[in-house]
Amino acid sequence: MRLANQVIEILEDAIVAIGLAVATIATCADVIMRYVIGSAISGGGELTNVSIIWAAMIGAAVAARTGVHIGVDVVVKRMPAQVAKVTVLVSLLISALFTGWVVFLGFQLVQFSYSTQQTTMELLWPRWPLFLSVPVGMALMTYHLLQEFFRRLRLPPDEFLESVEAETDLEVAQEVQAAHPGA
Repeated sequence: MRLANQVIEILEDAIVAIGLAVATIATCADVIMRYVIGSAISGGGELTNVSIIWAAMIGAAVAARTGVHIGVDVVVKRMPAQVAKVTVLVSLLISALFTGWVVFLGFQLVQFSYSTQQTTMELLWPRWPLFLSVPVGMALMTYHLLQEFFRRLRLPPDEFLESVEAETDLEVAQEVQAAHPGA
């Protein structure tokens, strides 16, 4: 299972990095060509959009994996340990159910786009690979949310609250480090 998780992490990080790199290069080339020859590259904006959409959808899964989605842990920390654990577990489960539903709807969108042979406006590429970013990104997010659910489910309530506080302390330390790299 560890190997599978490592492969998934590497693929997620690579897709996000490549997507952002392609978007940056396409945008820069488009701007430069406007100044050099007076017109944009055909499809440059569309390529940028596709790359950013894939990077954002997979980036959402990376955020779920690393725990950087917005949460209200101030309230959770003030709850009794058992109530806090149940609250967070229910939150993770509801989030996983929601993203699982979006996976289902995303596959319907991909099937519809494929069956109707929709294409993009400028590049005339099939649209279904673009739409595939929705179920793929949300499936990865569901996977990470369920991983976190089962990890936290195994924690005793007292250790659970300590882990929430430790995560908050780590986030604060990382924010301080990012704001003041030399400190």
